[in-house]
Amino acid sequence: MSDDADPQDYSSMKGVADEPHWNAFVPTVGGQLVAPLIKRQGVKNADYLFPAARVVAELKVLETEFAHTPEMLAKVDHVAAKYPGEHPDDPTTPLRGELIKLLRAPLQRIINKANRQIKETKQELGLVGWRGILIIVNDSFRGLPPGMVMGLIANVLAGQSYSSTDAFIYQTNHCVELPDNPYAVYLWAPLYSDRATDDLVEFINNLGRSWRNYFEAIAGPFDYSAEQESADLANALVVTGPFRHRRYDGD
Repeated sequence: MSDDADPQDYSSMKGVADEPHWNAFVPTVGGQLVAPLIKRQGVKNADYLFPAARVVAELKVLETEFAHTPEMLAKVDHVAAKYPGEHPDDPTTPLRGELIKLLRAPLQRIINKANRQIKETKQELGLVGWRGILIIVNDSFRGLPPGMVMGLIANVLAGQSYSSTDAFIYQTNHCVELPDNPYAVYLWAPLYSDRATDDLVEFINNLGRSWRNYFEAIAGPFDYSAEQESADLANALVVTGPFRHRRYDGD
């Protein structure tokens, strides 16, 4: 992805981070699907186990632009009418705060459900001392920049007691533009609770490396596949065409 004449429209590219591919991927790295292990009816179970790492994982895929549904748009119009003349991108305005609350609510419902599924799976299978991971794949929710979506999720996780969830992975199934990287990239961005141990961090890092190899085996080698210790997600943008939103001035 560059500022020069580049015919490749990276906004049309899509990854393989969906439920069928995750279901196929997990057994290749020593994991297993939970559903066949649940014998009792009515259990709201998580999706995956990784026995060697003592990890329960739940996958949630944001498949719809829920910020642009008729119901949500009506709520946005109602809030905007309360603050005429204010710009929604201004973080100092009451309008911005109320809009974030609207978007936070559906994400919180998703996270609440995932935490319950992880908890019930641990209880049903007697997995004492196992850690929980929530994997959130942003498949089609492109209306907000990546930093805001991840920030909203982190805010939800920090605001309540999610004792069954020790970490979450934010993964995009569409390309993202980072200010410090000339390439269009797919994000794999973990965030950890205070309970997370070094071995859990290493497990998630290795899981991400394995996912990258799995993805490349399906789609072919990436032009860029390096790891970054940190990324400027606050200024990251969803790729919407063949050219960058902001000029990359790095070497």
